[in-house]
Amino acid sequence: MSFMFQFYKNYMEFFFLILTIIGLLFALLAPSAVISYIIIFISGLFAGRVIYERKSKIVFPYLVIIAGFLIGYLIGARYGNHIFVFVLFLVGAVLSYKLYDKKILRDTRY
Repeated sequence: MSFMFQFYKNYMEFFFLILTIIGLLFALLAPSAVISYIIIFISGLFAGRVIYERKSKIVFPYLVIIAGFLIGYLIGARYGNHIFVFVLFLVGAVLSYKLYDKKILRDTRY
């Protein structure tokens, strides 16, 4: 029984794996470097929003899950510079976080 999957204890690892696979698939489906850059920038925007939403709660599991997506994307990126992809993701995440923090962007729930 000790080897049974317990979702509430292992959700971080589960979603890390799932988002790694999704990131890999997104990268493999990108037909050019420009499309790859756009996808990763938009993904960074989403990541920044998630981090902002969780800023007063537990953040570490979400950072690990987001890192899983980024790792999968970097593994599958055939076109473009991997360093530039990483930087674009970070720029998107920081930009989104700052825009939500300054209330320029708002969530419809609040």
